Amino acid sequence: MSVTRAATLDEALARIAAGARPVAGGTAFRLDAAAGKPVPADLVDIGALLPNGIEGNRIGAGTDLETLRWGAVPLLSAAAADVAAPNIRRLATLGGTIGWRAGCLLPALLALEAQVGTTHGPRPLVDWLAHPEGLVLSVTVSPLARQIWRKTGLRAGFCPSIIAAAGAFSLEDDRIAAVRLAVGGGAVAPARLPETEGWLLGRPLATLDRAALRERIEAEIAAPDCAFRSARYRRRVAASALVAGLVGLAPLPRPARPRPAPAPLPELTELSRAAGGERWHMREDMPAKVRGTLAYMTDVRAEGMLVGRILRAAHPHAEILAIDTAAAEALPGVRAVVTHRDVPGLNAFGILFQDQPALCSDRVRYIGDAVAAVAAIDAETAERALALIRVDYRPLPLVEDMAAALAPGAPPVHASGNLVTEVGLSRGDLAASFAAAVHVVEDTYVTPRQMHGFMETEGGWAAPEGEGLIVCAGGQHGARDRMQLARILALPEDRIRVVTSPTGGAFGGKDELTVQPALALLALKARAPVRLHLSRAESVLAGTKRNPFVIRMRTGCDAEGRLVAQEVEALADSGAYASLSPGVLETAMEHAAGPYRVANIRTRGRLAYTNNGTGGAFRGFGANQMSYAIECQIDRLAALCGLDPVEIRRRNLRRTGEPGFLGQKVAPTEKLSEMLDIAAASDLWAPAAARPDEVTGTGIALNYQGNGLGTIPTDEARFEVRLEDGKIRVFTGLDEIGQGMVASVHAAVAERLHCARADIEVIFGDTGTAPDSGSTTASRGGYVVWRGVEETAPALAAKILAQASRRLGLPADRLRIVPGGVQAEGGNHSPTLAFSELAPERAETFFAFPKSDYLAGNARFIFAYGVTLARVAISRVSGAVRVLDLEIHTAAGKVIDMASYLGQMEGGLVQGLGFTLTEDMPMTAGRPLARNFDSYLMPTVRDVPERMRATAHEPLDPADPFGPRGVGELGIGAVTPAIANAVADALGAWPATAPFPPETLLAMLEAAR
Repeated sequence: MSVTRAATLDEALARIAAGARPVAGGTAFRLDAAAGKPVPADLVDIGALLPNGIEGNRIGAGTDLETLRWGAVPLLSAAAADVAAPNIRRLATLGGTIGWRAGCLLPALLALEAQVGTTHGPRPLVDWLAHPEGLVLSVTVSPLARQIWRKTGLRAGFCPSIIAAAGAFSLEDDRIAAVRLAVGGGAVAPARLPETEGWLLGRPLATLDRAALRERIEAEIAAPDCAFRSARYRRRVAASALVAGLVGLAPLPRPARPRPAPAPLPELTELSRAAGGERWHMREDMPAKVRGTLAYMTDVRAEGMLVGRILRAAHPHAEILAIDTAAAEALPGVRAVVTHRDVPGLNAFGILFQDQPALCSDRVRYIGDAVAAVAAIDAETAERALALIRVDYRPLPLVEDMAAALAPGAPPVHASGNLVTEVGLSRGDLAASFAAAVHVVEDTYVTPRQMHGFMETEGGWAAPEGEGLIVCAGGQHGARDRMQLARILALPEDRIRVVTSPTGGAFGGKDELTVQPALALLALKARAPVRLHLSRAESVLAGTKRNPFVIRMRTGCDAEGRLVAQEVEALADSGAYASLSPGVLETAMEHAAGPYRVANIRTRGRLAYTNNGTGGAFRGFGANQMSYAIECQIDRLAALCGLDPVEIRRRNLRRTGEPGFLGQKVAPTEKLSEMLDIAAASDLWAPAAARPDEVTGTGIALNYQGNGLGTIPTDEARFEVRLEDGKIRVFTGLDEIGQGMVASVHAAVAERLHCARADIEVIFGDTGTAPDSGSTTASRGGYVVWRGVEETAPALAAKILAQASRRLGLPADRLRIVPGGVQAEGGNHSPTLAFSELAPERAETFFAFPKSDYLAGNARFIFAYGVTLARVAISRVSGAVRVLDLEIHTAAGKVIDMASYLGQMEGGLVQGLGFTLTEDMPMTAGRPLARNFDSYLMPTVRDVPERMRATAHEPLDPADPFGPRGVGELGIGAVTPAIANAVADALGAWPATAPFPPETLLAMLEAAR
């Protein structure tokens, strides 16, 4: 592709006539290229040749959209504010937008009856769009007295438009004297609505029938279906926007629901920088992260380091007939090509079941399966080598639906069949209890295939090291990764060093092996260091996702709202391999009653293999999917019983000392009642200020989150603290994945030893230097840090003071550890002996995570508690939900590091917001529909609530020796049901599919109206 800059307009026109594509800011061209459209071979830059600026109602075609956004042009400036982000608007030009013949500005221009000045003379814009002849040089608009504008996207932050509606009209004697209506944007072709315009002319505005007008507009709009929104939704939204702009919205009756009575507040710690005082410390890794200078493993570059690439499957389900790598191996610059034939050990991995091949040999089961890998001198050569590998396939029938996967005769994804695992429980007399129930609610809840969306995609580097290998790639348990690699490589574990930190985000998505097998095989074969880093598109294709669930839940209560029966059937999609999906299902089923007492219950959970990518660990680990269902059921029963949402929960809460859901013994502290007290006193129950076209509601949901791996898996940790080289060095195998583990270690050690945080250095995430502390998963890290410090710091302190006693000739009880060293009694602020003056000392420990004695299933012993409140505003035009406030109140023992704790809460809330409102990875024919964050819609800063608040109730029961609970999953657990219950508070109906479809909410609004 060549890009040239024309010196004159005539030169540019000649180049265009010869086939060149004109560009100014180039944003439309980039959008087309990102969408996979053919890239033109010749571009001509005409930006400097176009008229620029705004003069009254005349705008130069070279005017950028950010200038237009602030240019006070009626209707058009408002529309420009909704186009792209500011940095894109500074590049994009009005002429380029028109030349693209798509986008959100065109409906506004049509409603302004724009005329374009072109190199062929002036023409109405509507004519030029139909027959684009001549280069657009300027635009002249004709505003009317009143304007209508509404862009509807997939979220509040910038994203491709679903549809935009624009209008302009004027009145004479309260009758419509002039009117222009237009739609367009995204997949909708820009068009005026002449039939509706003609029907409106001369009619009195005050007597217009809203329903008839909307029906007329909908009938005239031509809109397509797509994977994200239906044609009907597009027509409905645009028609509603135009009707609202013309005559306003009709009054909407509100459901009357009881509000909780305020209760006395328990002791609370406000989690914020402003309120933190001396407890607030900046995380040690934050300055480098904010500046972008922290070196991740995917940033490593070295002399002679090769570039690796992975060949993925060409089909989501197919038999491999042959793999020919000869041409790739012969390509100059290629140093290694590996296939299954190069795997010396077990060609399989998986934390629970070894069912996923390192490199596929006979079959591919999803579109991200690794078939071969190459290492070359640069990325271009590696890509060329991939293209030269020939793989012959025989496509196999696809297994796309998890229910169909378990039906008799379904094509098998694995030889063992498609049922990965099944778990269930039955207790009491379910039939009799439902027969006696006064109120019964039943619904089916559907949850999304959520993507982790970590900032650093999967990647790292590997290199020969002595007689073994070093593998440096983001992970969550280096010792386990080493064990899996040892099996694949047929090497002793002590010849493999695995480094897993620092990692740029994981959330469970790097718990399983990702690129490590391919990296290791390439480095060994090439006998050279190799780096490999997935692009975002490849990460979308190959990476683990959250398991989608379909949960049918039937719940009954008596007249007073006490639960008497519950039946739960859950079906989850494992994707092509098991990974940790069986554990996800197990955890979901353990939380099937939430924090409530239900004497009569039956549950059944099944997990199915499909060709829909791979599922596995993700923050919440099944508990948040189940909480969505149970917490909505509770609110529905409250409405039937005439109870407020706090009171019905009080009547059904677990009692201290009661067994867990599976009958297991649990840790003594129960703080659910305190969570309800805090919720009842929240300001969010008060009416909220919202926009004129919105209706508001408030919702609540409890969170009851198990910690640790459970009773069945081994769950142990080693931890070591040393004094050496003037530093307090802490050695732990836990990983820093952004959650604040390192900051928590600093906080815990500084508090226990009374040294300064600056005295502490943490060695972590490296099997060559740190002990195995278990996985950085399952909300276990906080406990491991606390207990590791509790069991080592006192011993190290005693050794330090004993040594200082000998050196100073003073009794140890007259010495104390202070920042920088040891101070004698009565000394000034400086240490009497600096740490650097002391000889090395060490203390280490080994312990098991606390477990129950229940072994009939995998049960948790330790739980953390929380309550989430949401206040929302729902657009009556689009059905979009805007979260005004999110509050989370938690009870997980002492806050070790306030900044890290708050970061976990806020991060979990926002991730839960995405799960609830925007994030899903639909699959079609075994392929993800999204390729990047332009169509996979994570929340942006514009989507997060206007206000977020987090608190901690820190006390544990006096008889509870188990210390702080882990909080990594507490933030996300109750977000979805809290927002769903807030929607129901506003509309009187509950959304049962997440993310909540705006089309469903519009139907609920219709029913409410």
